[in-house]
Amino acid sequence: GIILLLFVIGLEMDPRKFGKLGLRVVIITSFEFLVSFLVSVLSALTIRWSLGAALFLGSVLGLSSTAIVAKLLTERSPEHQEGMASTIMMVTPELAGAGQFQASSLVFIAGKAILLFGAAFVFGRYLGPRLINLVSQYELELGEVSFLLALSFGFLFGVVSENLGFSPGIGALLVGFFLPMKHSRYVRDKILPLKEAFIVFFFLSMGTLVNASSALALGLPLVIVMAGAVLGKFAGGFLGAKFAKIERPLLVGSILIPRGEFSLVLAKAGVDSGLVPSQLYPVAGFAVLITTLTSSIIGRRVTQESQN
Repeated sequence: GIILLLFVIGLEMDPRKFGKLGLRVVIITSFEFLVSFLVSVLSALTIRWSLGAALFLGSVLGLSSTAIVAKLLTERSPEHQEGMASTIMMVTPELAGAGQFQASSLVFIAGKAILLFGAAFVFGRYLGPRLINLVSQYELELGEVSFLLALSFGFLFGVVSENLGFSPGIGALLVGFFLPMKHSRYVRDKILPLKEAFIVFFFLSMGTLVNASSALALGLPLVIVMAGAVLGKFAGGFLGAKFAKIERPLLVGSILIPRGEFSLVLAKAGVDSGLVPSQLYPVAGFAVLITTLTSSIIGRRVTQESQN
């Protein structure tokens, strides 16, 4: 589910849009992520979590949900989120161990990341399109083979990414991103009927891993973290939209509130690696629920006031 979800997200990202958005992307990214990150870190420190756990929580809650936000925002989907999430997800599995940062290990991570990036670029730009062109010529005879080929791209680089020590979803996202738009549309059309189902399966499977009693046992500290998650992202999105001169900054702030797939994946990776306590994952699960509900309420309120 994670692999297919991120593969489709990569296919829907147009590299040409990054150049057009330019400075506005940098401004809104800086504000909405950093403000949310700092507020989440402070809320974690307030409830006496360790600095390491607080920093990781800030990373987890600093990312909005592409899947949920895309439902609320048709053309202005926050494409800058994926690159930031990809970087954190690449580093996460490698940071478990001695509990301290070492230059040699970071260089090793960077080397493997460059290798994965280069392999995805070469395959996505050169080999993948040729395979698609070849199979599409015999689509009537081959039938579902073209569909299986489209799926295989994401799963192939999911395996490559995992063997390099990264999250499987990273490889799928990269190869989907680097496919030319003409070919990515072909692949996306083949997979699109499954996208919504896999999003549901993804959140369902991740939700079953949430230990609600563990999070509720926090009591008031959980309320503090949830309040920080909502207010931090709303304030960051509002300020970023203001400085980037984007219309209706209040609406932008409300739309960016939901956390989702990236937050759950990052939290799961941190817990599995032993980098953070197991209690962080159910907190992230509650954050997904609370922020999604809050975003809908605030967004509806802002829209009504603007119409009035």
